Amino acid sequence: MTKDVHELLLEKMHEYFDRNLHWEGRRTHVAGIELRRLLSDIRRLCSERRNEIQAIRDKKPKLKSPKYRSSISKVQGEQNS
Repeated sequence: MTKDVHELLLEKMHEYFDRNLHWEGRRTHVAGIELRRLLSDIRRLCSERRNEIQAIRDKKPKLKSPKYRSSISKVQGEQNS
């Protein structure tokens, strides 16, 4: 089974957490390179996930929640009074 972008992002975040602790303790050149590589991977995965979410939102009808519609109705009613 292939992992989706969300799962990959979570794995990279866990790996980042561990590598960041390593870097904070030693602050070596190699540890810094590894940490920056992970940050680049995380940024790329975040962009992919954002595009996935936006694609789903584009397909869904633009319906507002009943709570939102009732609050707009109240505001418009006050403005017309």
